[in-house]
Amino acid sequence: MKQLVIWGLSIFLAACGGGGGDAPPPSITAEGLWKGADPAGSAVTLLVLGNGETWGITTASSGAVTSALHGNTASSSTTLTGSGQNLNMASHAVTAITYTGTFVPQTSIQVTTSAGSSFSGAYQTIYNQSASLATASGRFLGAGVSASSPVQLAQMSLSSSGALTMQTVQECAATGTAAPSPSGKVIFDVTLTFTGSACALGNGATAKGIAYYEASTQRLLVMTLNDAQSDGFIYAGQN
Repeated sequence: MKQLVIWGLSIFLAACGGGGGDAPPPSITAEGLWKGADPAGSAVTLLVLGNGETWGITTASSGAVTSALHGNTASSSTTLTGSGQNLNMASHAVTAITYTGTFVPQTSIQVTTSAGSSFSGAYQTIYNQSASLATASGRFLGAGVSASSPVQLAQMSLSSSGALTMQTVQECAATGTAAPSPSGKVIFDVTLTFTGSACALGNGATAKGIAYYEASTQRLLVMTLNDAQSDGFIYAGQN
């Protein structure tokens, strides 16, 4: 089996042109994949994309996903702020959330949310690797969950052509696609369509988001939201 969340910022570096004036300075941001833990010891994975879109999940020691975050992050100097939605799997609720934090580019990050949770994490260099369907393809066994449904064991397959398929679980199946992000990072852009009377997001519902595969652990993580952004589908599986 194989394994897929997010926050942003800017520091400017001066760059001198050769006779034509100063070139526009490049920016350094909190973009990247971050891993760490909250004070209770639950594992947290946070993914900040280059456009500020942010995804994150919290996982209990049992491996169960307990919450997920989708938001948008802005930054200034070494601080960040953001807002979005928190999906609480235990209470089956989706609520608005804000967050603030600090970071050292490509080193460490600390975030506190309006829900009272906090997170300290370290930068993961895997983020700078290009996503590869050939490497990530395989059959994964894991669990899928949304804010409105309990955790369900599920098998998901990813082909080398980008076809993503979840086998029928309690009258719900899903098909879709995964394509390497144009950013050239480790992220896949994902679209899933659900079919079945028991699908938490509804029969025929479409969810879009991201995924990433971690070769060292052979884990695939998929994080998506429905079109209304009122619920999502999170999948974590291993090859």
